[in-house]
Formats: sequence, structure tokens, C-alpha cells
Amino acid sequence: MKSFLLSIILMLSPLLAGANKEVFVLADTTCIFEEASYSSSQLAELEYGDQLTLLEEEITNGFYHVEFVENEMAIQGYVPADIVGEKPDEQDVIIGYNASLLQDAEVLSLTDDKPICTLKKGTRVFLYEGYDKSLDTLSIKFYHEGKVLLGKVSTDAVKPDGVNPGLIVAIMAIVAIVTIIIILFGITKKKRHKKLKTEN
Repeated sequence: MKSFLLSIILMLSPLLAGANKEVFVLADTTCIFEEASYSSSQLAELEYGDQLTLLEEEITNGFYHVEFVENEMAIQGYVPADIVGEKPDEQDVIIGYNASLLQDAEVLSLTDDKPICTLKKGTRVFLYEGYDKSLDTLSIKFYHEGKVLLGKVSTDAVKPDGVNPGLIVAIMAIVAIVTIIIILFGITKKKRHKKLKTEN
């Protein structure tokens, strides 16, 4: 009997490893929802750095099932999975930037579109999901008042690092001009060759 129970525990231990794991809110603000849906009731407001306990490791409809203790009262519900995570020291530091703001830009919450702050033109940010010009907004990681926060800004306000688009246009124009010159030179050369053959 003991060996049977031991076997059950060993089988379940990998499944329970993710449960009761401590995670932290990495966005400026968010909420605990009653169900795994943004349209469900909001049970509590959360702020950056709030500690949560994972009740299930699996993601349900983009949400984690968690527990949050507020004023010694445990609240169980769901939070968006993309704004919580482990919080080792390096998560509070932006190791490198890959974009700048072309203009003053309002940063919105990833979860409910509420304004977080306004960043000045030229502010360096990290596009942690990459750059896609077809999107209306881009997810960014940035410093604000001594904290590393997550949010989103208008795509039009962001200039990714890399080759200047104006330089690309200039290079393409030069290539086009060189191509035209080569073609014209070839045509002139052919005409001259024909003329020499006729004279001979």
C-alpha cells in the first residue's frame, strides 16, 4: 500500500510543480477577473510588483488561475498570462533597447487600455514582441519613475533601430539610376557597333 501511494505521489509531483509557484505583476496595473475573460467581473485591482500564487500552471484562454492575498484575505481568480512572470533581478533591468519614440506618446495598459503615462519624444524603449508595421500598437518595456513597466504605444510613434528608411529609398534611387545608365550605354554601344558594320 505504501509503495502504491508513493508511486501516485511521484506521478503527480511533476504536475504539481508549477502549482503554488510565486509570480509577479509586470504591468503597471491590471485586475483579477472572476473568469478567464476580460468581460467577467473584476475581483481586485493589481499593481506592478504584486505577488501572486499560481493555482494552475496551464494557461486558460490566455489567463493564469491565481491567488492574491490582500489585507490577509485570499482572492482567487484569473489574470492575463502575458503580464505576469517570475521576477529575478534581471527583469527589473532593461538590458538593451531596440527602438525610440518619434514623438511624445501615451502608453496604455496591455489589459484595459487605461493610460499609464506619457513618454517624451526620443525615449528609448524595448520592443519585446518585435516590430510589425501592420499593427495599431506595439508592446514595449520601458523605465518610468524608477520602475521597469510594460505597456503599449501607437505604432506610428515608434522608430525601430536599424537602417534609416530614407537611406533605403536613396540607395534604391541610386541603383535605379545606375541601371538606366547601364541600359542606355548598352543601347548606344549596339548602335555604334551596327554603324561600324555598315561602313565596313
